[in-house]
Amino acid sequence: MTSPVTLAVDDGIAEITIDLPPVNAINQAIRTGLLECFRKAIADDSVQAIVLLAAGRTYMAGADINEFDTGVGEPAYYDVFRVIENSDKIVVTALHGTALGGGLETALACHYRCADANARMGLPELSLGIIPGAGGSQRLPRLIGAKAAVETVFGIVPIKAEKALELGLIDKIVDGDLRRGAISWTKELVQQGASPRRTGEMDVDVTGYDDDFLAEMRTLAGKRMRGQEAPERLLEAVAVATKLPLEEGLVEEKRIGDAAVASAESEALRHVFFAEREVTKVPGIGKSASRIEVETVGILGSGTMGTGIGIVFGNAGYTVRIIDPSRESLDKCKAAIEKTQASQVGRGRMDQATAADMLSRMSYVTSYDALADVDLAIEAVFEDMNLKKEIFAKLDEICKPGAILASNSSTLNIDDMAACTARPASVVGLHFFSPANIMKLLEIVRAGKTSKEVLATAVDIGKRIRKVAVVVGIGGTFGFVGNRMMVKGYIREADQMLLEGASVQEVDKAIYDFGLPMGPWTMNDMGGVDIMCSVLESTGARAANPEPFYNVTLALGEAGLLGQKTGQGFYRYEKGDRTPIYDPSIENIIAGEAERLNVGRKSLTADEIQQRCIFGLINEGARILEEGLVYRASDIDVIWIYGYGFPRFRGGPMFYADQIGLDKVYETVRGYHETLGNYWQPAPLLEQFAKEGRKFADWAPE
Repeated sequence: MTSPVTLAVDDGIAEITIDLPPVNAINQAIRTGLLECFRKAIADDSVQAIVLLAAGRTYMAGADINEFDTGVGEPAYYDVFRVIENSDKIVVTALHGTALGGGLETALACHYRCADANARMGLPELSLGIIPGAGGSQRLPRLIGAKAAVETVFGIVPIKAEKALELGLIDKIVDGDLRRGAISWTKELVQQGASPRRTGEMDVDVTGYDDDFLAEMRTLAGKRMRGQEAPERLLEAVAVATKLPLEEGLVEEKRIGDAAVASAESEALRHVFFAEREVTKVPGIGKSASRIEVETVGILGSGTMGTGIGIVFGNAGYTVRIIDPSRESLDKCKAAIEKTQASQVGRGRMDQATAADMLSRMSYVTSYDALADVDLAIEAVFEDMNLKKEIFAKLDEICKPGAILASNSSTLNIDDMAACTARPASVVGLHFFSPANIMKLLEIVRAGKTSKEVLATAVDIGKRIRKVAVVVGIGGTFGFVGNRMMVKGYIREADQMLLEGASVQEVDKAIYDFGLPMGPWTMNDMGGVDIMCSVLESTGARAANPEPFYNVTLALGEAGLLGQKTGQGFYRYEKGDRTPIYDPSIENIIAGEAERLNVGRKSLTADEIQQRCIFGLINEGARILEEGLVYRASDIDVIWIYGYGFPRFRGGPMFYADQIGLDKVYETVRGYHETLGNYWQPAPLLEQFAKEGRKFADWAPE
């Protein structure tokens, strides 16, 4: 087998080149090749200096993550980097594209570093629940100081070459051809008599690295990585670097790093890493599948959703027409979009020219006739089936042949909408999450007759608008995947526990402490209690289910306590302030419903609240798998992480169940079924897999 690392010597300079497409991820073959090539170059008397390069579009964009599960084969990173760093000939490396994780740690072991102006570099290991464990936690503080090292790793997002130069992470930015520039600079260093400059021999600058700084970083980690252990492990490793010589520090780094890799947190975060990539793989939709060219998009509705969707498509380069019969509503939409773009420019996230170009492609019209030549029409109106059917019938009349007709419905039957057209194969669900221009998730809902061409196009659109797009189906299923699990499992059980004696605050705190960004009642107030009530009524869920079923939510809706929009819902709100304030009067409504339904009340522990909410999710997720509404169990995890804020460090509801053990989940659900009623009927798939000792990860659709 050809090695991905090659050595060439010319005019006293040894060029060692890594070439393993697509991103030169460091694996055993690369480490073996590096070790062999460096040893040869070091032993070659004709070699005066060594230049480490990477071929292709990027430097080394990290390590092979699979090795976290399989184990790191020989030679180990430490052994390779020790040879590089201890070379008696200067070692220069040239960075381009991205130098991340193990890639940057390789560069840290070199003596001198240069990069092109567009290079990005960083140590994003915390996002996987681990620390930079190949010397990064020990060498980076020596190179740029302990304070800057912690800030860089906690930042996760790669830094630009200009910032890296300012920090001292690199020594030079090369203009023009990077390879030629690196070799030329190396020759200059040789002529100047430069000697090896070993990072491991440097002292750690601890300026600013004090208790106040560490407290600030812990607070930051609590906001960005709440519930995770890896940030504290990183701080422990950097503290080691400030106290011990490199070799002793590496021993401690390995101890800390091995514990991180073995943690449930890291296992979950690695699962999410791969799950995010798997959702892009849609069976039957390959590169050769035909697509529809989409450049002009019509959006029906100029409310919150229509406005957000308009921003998403405008920023992705589409020509956008927003249609609404109300000129007043359109004017508000236009003003909101212009305000958003101005804010992006003000924050440095977009330049003025880009914002102006986006706004030039937006138009706001009152007539449906503007949809006659659009390639894609998306309805984004209120969740009312009769209204949506009426709109789809109009779209069918007005839109050109071949245009895609899409619904942003969050719960309603897409098949029923498609049936109102003469082109059901052109109908698909594009369920954006609010606010659409912020939330990353997009559920692409296959209707019963959606063509492969339309589905393939929708997947491509998801990529272009930079959403995490998950294909789900079939269109006739209530709530699709995410909202179905929320309504039938999660919030249903939260509502029931209010009747049983848990307070609104207790439920929200328990769920927040589990890791979600907010509890169900804070979320309901934000979205509007009337929205949930409307969904329960319009879908027939209220009529189909015996009491108790969402009795507290429905009671608030009937009382006009709709959340933030009315200043009172599950919490009270001061005018102009979205901070929830506990109001004891809500307990009177809850107690009244409990008394009417003859529900005995008691105190519930935080553990029981968490378990009932999350296991309700899991049980409904198992039913979704049984029905084949997703391609993989991990698709559900991605939906709940990106759409509802399920904590990444728990891996998503289905992975979390696998970690607990489906036998334990099943026995708990079965117990709830016996004590709490038919809502807790265990899903047959959960029972089957529990008895067979299998995991949801083993599931595959028939």
